[in-house]
Amino acid sequence: MPPKVLIAPNAFKGTMTARDVAMRLAKALYGNFEIQAVPLSDGGDGFIDCIHFQIQELQLMQSEVTGPIFGSKVQAQWLWDVSNKIAYIEAAQACGLALLGGQLRPMEATSFGLGQLVLTAMHQGAEDIYVGVGGTACTDGGVGALQALGWRFPDQYNREVAPGGGNLINIHRILPGPSLSAHVNLMTDVGNNLLGDLGSAPVFAPQKGATADQTLELEKGLSNLWLHAYKILKLNIDFPGAGAAGGIPAGFAMTGSASAGSGFELIADLSDLELKMQWADVVLTGEGCFDRQSSMGKAPGRVVSLARSMNKKVAIFAGSVVEKAGDINIGITDWKGDFELAVQALRDQLSRV
Repeated sequence: MPPKVLIAPNAFKGTMTARDVAMRLAKALYGNFEIQAVPLSDGGDGFIDCIHFQIQELQLMQSEVTGPIFGSKVQAQWLWDVSNKIAYIEAAQACGLALLGGQLRPMEATSFGLGQLVLTAMHQGAEDIYVGVGGTACTDGGVGALQALGWRFPDQYNREVAPGGGNLINIHRILPGPSLSAHVNLMTDVGNNLLGDLGSAPVFAPQKGATADQTLELEKGLSNLWLHAYKILKLNIDFPGAGAAGGIPAGFAMTGSASAGSGFELIADLSDLELKMQWADVVLTGEGCFDRQSSMGKAPGRVVSLARSMNKKVAIFAGSVVEKAGDINIGITDWKGDFELAVQALRDQLSRV
């Protein structure tokens, strides 16, 4: 009997999607091993692709919505489960960093298009909406999304603040919109609070192009949003996970119809990951760089932990392997960046497990 290998990789950021990695590895190992594949996502880019890989009967929908900058338009894809009235949305499809093509505008970027997608899904009849909230360009506390859903955020002159994180500082009042007709589940594996040294702006805004001064302004804006949510709505929107995706979970918390969850756990549940792991002799995971952060809550690290709990052999295949957490550790950089040579080394080592 050939060894049974479960391939469960994250995306190799900026290079290959999780599906691409899984398919290339499956093709390379086919014939010598029995294969099952579960491409992973923590809620960022590739979230709906990973879900569609597991549940192919879901309808792939497309909607024109506002892009990361107000006034721009993008064609955003989402998934529709008509039988169960569930929609799956990827925030990065509407307000993702990748949509800006390197022209980062951290003070203007907005989540408005995400709100339009949520509205579209509700009009479709969705009762539950799962939103992967990673990979966004905005730090707007989800205000843009709420504006698209009918909420109003007037300044001191009773003028609606313009979309974009740089305008949060001008919020003077919060006027809630209509109640949501669906429950919104915000899927992320980031545990950062909205505010503070490890909050949304200090940790993530620089990755979105913010200078030190802009990061400080964005933090002040998010603090102003928190203050008005507390004063007007009697809500504390600074909680673990609220700082993900520029504070989008914090904004949706104001609706009373949202909750936060783990992107990894959703994919694991939809794909029967544990059942497939029980089947496997070896569990193969990886991402662009497998390092200490990978072992601290990211999807590949959680795969390793789950596999270890089942006494399974673990193979890590990554662009580079800094944290050697597997029984087999193959970094493409160790093979002069040659994917095929690295796969050959992986194949050789797997055959000896």
